[in-house]
Amino acid sequence: MKITLDTSTLSRELFKLQGVVNSKGTMPILQNALIEASDSGELTLHATDLDVSVTTTSECEVSQPGRITVRARDLYDVVKNLKGERVTLEKEDNQWMRLTSDTVRVRFVGMNPDEFPQVQRADEVQFVPLPTDRFMRMIDRTIFSISTDEGRPNLTGALFKKAGADRISMVSTDGHRLSMISAPVDAEGKQLPSELEDGVIIPRKGLAELRRTVDLTAPEISFGLRGNNVVVRHENTTMFVRVIDGNFPNFDQVIPESKKERMAYVDRATLIDRIKFVSLFSNTKTHNVRIELEEATCTISAQDPDKGECEEKVQAAYDSETVQAGYNYRYVLDVLNVIGGEQVALELVDTLSPTLIHELDSEEGERSLFIVMPMRI
Repeated sequence: MKITLDTSTLSRELFKLQGVVNSKGTMPILQNALIEASDSGELTLHATDLDVSVTTTSECEVSQPGRITVRARDLYDVVKNLKGERVTLEKEDNQWMRLTSDTVRVRFVGMNPDEFPQVQRADEVQFVPLPTDRFMRMIDRTIFSISTDEGRPNLTGALFKKAGADRISMVSTDGHRLSMISAPVDAEGKQLPSELEDGVIIPRKGLAELRRTVDLTAPEISFGLRGNNVVVRHENTTMFVRVIDGNFPNFDQVIPESKKERMAYVDRATLIDRIKFVSLFSNTKTHNVRIELEEATCTISAQDPDKGECEEKVQAAYDSETVQAGYNYRYVLDVLNVIGGEQVALELVDTLSPTLIHELDSEEGERSLFIVMPMRI
């Protein structure tokens, strides 16, 4: 194998593999990227940790087709620091690879490419298009409330499912809060995969890698299902994410009926700023702050025996009965930081009932809802 291509192109494509390569696993081959060069002048890079797999392609000058595997992070660290505009990769007889660029000469220890796991292909996947910015918003509004408790694996991902005709939704919960967003899909005459009727659970890592690698300037991504994998294609990159085997909780049971008369409308930026300020006096273990709603006022307070206490009132559009509840302030801020718009609606019932947080300025056709469970005051 011998190829030549732009240094910036190779660096960009290698970057997409870095979150997938397994540097701590017991299989050394998973630390490697599989590099393949074809007669047609195409370079293909593969990386996998057996749960998430990434394949990306680019054009190159192929002097000799072939394949090799080398440590993905070592190769990326070298390429991103090269000064030369072009780089040449050449396989040697002993599974080593030589890199040359301008005045730089580097040799990498490689491994037999036959040891690399079988590369998954997306040739038969029925893809459905979705605007890139919409898919990113779905991830942003759910990934923060995915559970990190490995003892409850069905909560360590977000539920991705059909939500009516030509709509999809993404839902996540860690037992303390719940995030849900639904959005329209322009299937262009294609049917949504039947597996999305019940939904599939996409693990946090897969969503994080999609968020990290997708080109936000690209107009759309495409998604589909193959076996037990969600397949996402964007530009020249295809990602397979193994879905979590399990049943997602029936989240509809925990969503109370919304009551508009109990909504308090508060300036979002002010609420974020003042919760951060008052939280300086919250307990370092519980992170508890109290929010009280009364006529035209939202009061935020916190106290700790070792610190003292703090209270601040902010203006709110509210004319219902006085009510209060305690929260882990970080959970509330997580929601407020991902939603858009100048105002946010808080629907606080009592100290035991779920509190609803509504995004008022959703993008056209999108609907978001967030639930934060109160803490004991």
